[in-house]
Amino acid sequence: MNVKEMLTLPSFAGSDVIAGEDYLDNEISSAMILEGADIQNWGKRGQLIISSYFALMNLDENGLGKFFRTMSTIGIGAFAIKPGRAVDEVPHKIVELCDDFDLPLIRLSPSVKYEAILSDVLGHVLDSNLTLLNRFYESHQHVMALALKQPSIPYILNTIKNSLHTEATYLDARRDRRIGTDAALAEFTGYSFTRRDPSPYQTHAYFDARLLYTEETRDALAIRIPSSDGVDYYLIIHGSASQLSLVDTMFVENIVSLLQIEILKQNAVKQKLFYQNNNTVHDLLLGRFTTRERIDSALTLLGVDRCPCYQLLLVRAMLEDPSDTDRQDELHQTIRRRLRSAYPGIVWYVNGDRLVILHNFRSELSGIDVNEVQRILEDLHASSTLPLFKHFAVLSSTVDRYNLPVTNNEIMNAYRFFDDSSFENVTLRFDDLGIYKLLLAADDPSRLNGLIDPRLQRLHDENPDLFRTAVTLCEHSLNFHETAEELFLHPKTVRYRIDRVREVYGVDVRNSDDFLQVILADKIIALSRKG
Repeated sequence: MNVKEMLTLPSFAGSDVIAGEDYLDNEISSAMILEGADIQNWGKRGQLIISSYFALMNLDENGLGKFFRTMSTIGIGAFAIKPGRAVDEVPHKIVELCDDFDLPLIRLSPSVKYEAILSDVLGHVLDSNLTLLNRFYESHQHVMALALKQPSIPYILNTIKNSLHTEATYLDARRDRRIGTDAALAEFTGYSFTRRDPSPYQTHAYFDARLLYTEETRDALAIRIPSSDGVDYYLIIHGSASQLSLVDTMFVENIVSLLQIEILKQNAVKQKLFYQNNNTVHDLLLGRFTTRERIDSALTLLGVDRCPCYQLLLVRAMLEDPSDTDRQDELHQTIRRRLRSAYPGIVWYVNGDRLVILHNFRSELSGIDVNEVQRILEDLHASSTLPLFKHFAVLSSTVDRYNLPVTNNEIMNAYRFFDDSSFENVTLRFDDLGIYKLLLAADDPSRLNGLIDPRLQRLHDENPDLFRTAVTLCEHSLNFHETAEELFLHPKTVRYRIDRVREVYGVDVRNSDDFLQVILADKIIALSRKG
């Protein structure tokens, strides 16, 4: 109820509005008789304050100004004075203050009783609340009956359109996916949301929305739909219904809850499908399907059975900040979306920080390009919305559907062999590894130890620091300054250590043969350790 509606109640017969006439739309939700000037301790927004002026008689001009300023800050709906007990006429100063603070001032009939005013105002508020409660119950029953039908999101949006007589759009902000009752209104090119202050009966977050179109900008109302997957979903209500009545607000609250249930259901289905596909891809790569018929069936289930060629791409995305662990899935999802946009015929398997992509394609011309993968990952490194991460990626050779375990062995061996600090933020092709493929082909990596130069084996065993210095220098193409920076040493210390390696162990990294022996020894030791 607002002030204008309140003035039609019987107890306000003979009353006059003598200040703040432009603010009769102020909401009135309760009434209170003024007994003291300490309104800051008990005043509430939307109250009608009733007074005989007795409680204010002892206040000077400053005190009156402070009192009315406090009422304005609280959000008092209106101020009413009943002449007769303390004053015969409303003081002119009170009129001025009410005009200054945009507060409706009502001069009551001297004959009216306070009990009548309280009864009328509070009774009307209670009746209104009871009406709202009944309407909420009816709305809730309607929406719950709708929920039993398991409606789709378009069906729910059409229910909003029919009830509020306006268009509505569902927005998935992360994927920029829109569903609307009016296709043109759903095709906005940009948007901005400004959070509204909470209002009665609103439990969700409401926003004033500015929707940008090619030739115009439109205002709308957006309500955030809570979800458990960290994605921002919104219900957007277009047109004149952006300012909702209390009854309409209750309807929208119920509809948002229904949309929330639908999103939870969709996420549960997606999660179930994700685990099913994840396990199927994993089993294919490990060779757990023992017949060709079972392999064919699994590939058909995954939807990657149309083309003759297959390859695997392993991407390890390592978060730099341990506190971002909960964002690993967000990072993987982003990588998958970018790769899928470039290579539609993919499915994947996730294990910890590793993402393994299975790609089905027609010919070598349509296979995965490592340069394109590297470009995509570098773009993601530059994204301000993603956590900081490092990556290592390796692409397998091309095989048919019955040799997928071969590609899995290739990428996993390359991952164990090359995944260290020297290969951060790089993407490799297994087919380009050359002589390293001989090492990776070993059934038992520990047997490769016999290929290590005895001088380097002794250096590694007796003086690991000197060995690591020699390896790092070779990895940095004999650049002493870069080596010193990586090892947190002075360049002179690096030179001293390399001289010791040459003098004590007879290994001179400037000799091309010894240079190669150092690199191979480090890789064999790493492969043996990880194997």
